[in-house]
Amino acid sequence: MSAFLGPIHFRMYQKIQSQEALTKAIAELAAEKGWLSKDEAAAHVKEESRPLEEIIDLSNIHAWLLGQIEDAESRYADLVTKILAADAARMDDVKKAAFAFGSENAVAESRPSALFSAMDQIRLDGMPCDGACVVTDSSDEHFTWELRLDVHRAFWKEVGGDPAHYYTLRNELFAGFLSKSNQRIVTEDGRTYHFAAK
Repeated sequence: MSAFLGPIHFRMYQKIQSQEALTKAIAELAAEKGWLSKDEAAAHVKEESRPLEEIIDLSNIHAWLLGQIEDAESRYADLVTKILAADAARMDDVKKAAFAFGSENAVAESRPSALFSAMDQIRLDGMPCDGACVVTDSSDEHFTWELRLDVHRAFWKEVGGDPAHYYTLRNELFAGFLSKSNQRIVTEDGRTYHFAAK
């Protein structure tokens, strides 16, 4: 295992931090609405602003990043599951929070390849070696990708949640992210996706 950091490691750290920011936004909503106490909401939040090179275990880079991903995914799943356990109708407000978070990261870009690249910075689908999300056509005319592995389901099942809630919020996140573009994401089977004009 290499003890040197490369661009992929910094990109993964950015993805993890994006997931943490979304979790924080939803936790703040839960505390504001009184769905969870401030302490309960805060227990799901992990804020880390130090540079990656100051905190990563250079003797085992892959395992450290994987541990951060699993921790972030677990807390996010647990937070949303706890929020919805008392009242499923809360999902409407949680969806708005996910959309707003996506909007904060929106880019004024309409080229599908550039949009996907920017979207990839806030999308956490496990480690690159998992091959969970694979681009199948990278032309701007027919940009498509496929989710070949569900790396999120286990985290939601572990806390007694519904994995479908993850994808509901993910769709809202991406809708917000695309709010400044003329593109939208289309899927017919929840596995193969492509961009299409709004």
